[in-house]
Amino acid sequence: MKQLELCDSLVERARKMGADDAEVFYVKSRTLGAVFQKNDLQVPKGDDYEGLGIRVLLHGNGAAKQGFAATNMLSSDSLEDTLRAAITIAKASPEDPNHWMPEPSQVEPVPGRYDKSVESMRLEDAVEQGLKLVESARSFDSRVMMDTAHYMVEVTEKAIANSKGIRLTEQDSVFTCIAFGFARDGEEVSPFDAEIAITCNKDAIDAEATGLKLARKVVSSLGATTVPSFKGDVIITPYAAYDLIAEPVSFACNAQNVQNGRSKWAGQLGAQVMSPLISITDDPRIPGAAGSTSFDREGVPPATLQLVSEGTLNHYLYNCYAARKDGIASNGRASGSDHTVPGISTTNFVVASGKRSVHDMIAGCSKGLLVNRFSGNVDSVSGDFSGVVKGGHYIEAGKTVCPVKEVMISGNIYELLKQVVDVSREYVDVGGSRMPYIQIEGCSITGK
Repeated sequence: MKQLELCDSLVERARKMGADDAEVFYVKSRTLGAVFQKNDLQVPKGDDYEGLGIRVLLHGNGAAKQGFAATNMLSSDSLEDTLRAAITIAKASPEDPNHWMPEPSQVEPVPGRYDKSVESMRLEDAVEQGLKLVESARSFDSRVMMDTAHYMVEVTEKAIANSKGIRLTEQDSVFTCIAFGFARDGEEVSPFDAEIAITCNKDAIDAEATGLKLARKVVSSLGATTVPSFKGDVIITPYAAYDLIAEPVSFACNAQNVQNGRSKWAGQLGAQVMSPLISITDDPRIPGAAGSTSFDREGVPPATLQLVSEGTLNHYLYNCYAARKDGIASNGRASGSDHTVPGISTTNFVVASGKRSVHDMIAGCSKGLLVNRFSGNVDSVSGDFSGVVKGGHYIEAGKTVCPVKEVMISGNIYELLKQVVDVSREYVDVGGSRMPYIQIEGCSITGK
């Protein structure tokens, strides 16, 4: 492919200019999108992007200096300037024994990452799907107001080559359907809520169903009332779990955060860090999932990791730099784009489903709160959080009694994860996360 040829030529030019090792990461993307605001279509648009990042290493004294530069102008002069900038930055950078670049490994493509039907899609098709999204929500109930709705299609080609012999390409298609809205009944307005669907395959995304789900949520929140403060169970929906659980757990498993002392789980490998009912996998090979990939930002094939098994912490997430610092191999979690140096992130963050239905979880709850969405702050370092419950429902004697307003929850998520008493068999894909409903006992709920 011409993208790999370009990467190869730049690696070779970097070596001739004095780099001991070099890496070129190339990205080309095409985006089609329809955006609706206040129920009306905005100007649909298509965007094209092409760019690359060049990373070089200068070795000496058992360490290396790193330089990085990026450009989205791929003319000969611009590429030459970018190469020189990367080398100049490397010369001025401090030496670090943990800078290195990986050698080739066996890479297996992930099925379902590219839907060929995307090649014939036009802006009109995105607009049509966006209209279905808005109209399905509005037709469910005239009180539903769509604040913002998106139907986006993105096609991405990425390529990486380095001086160690890595030469890889991958093509992705991502279809995204997002709806933000509320319900209005006279002077009463429900909390804003969201519904999101992201997939690599066109037929796996249903714009009408997405709009309908949002409509049902916001209408069910009308008639909200205050409740007094109490202590009871909290059932966290997948959307709330993404903010309250996925992000802090990913942060705590990030090896760089462990190494710099910011992770709550530093030195906790093999320890029980949460309830035995929780198991978490980071799986880069789910067919059609938005977080799947056959190689990471450094060209390393990511392993499927059982991060947490029945509450026990098994792994941290590593890129090459963090792995060298701990004297181990990278497990393929280098993240980033063409305009950043490699960082660390998850791929598809999957919390294992349980055995009981959400209905049964509610039926077994004597007093509690169903938290549909969380609006507040989560400190991933300490785990402390505090915020307002949006679209929540009060539970008493096994039934959802009423929607609630002006209710807050707070606590420490790392401690509360030890108090999980149930996990639903149902789950929802939220971007690159697969989250069930999670029930936590003994939570303090602040009402009026």
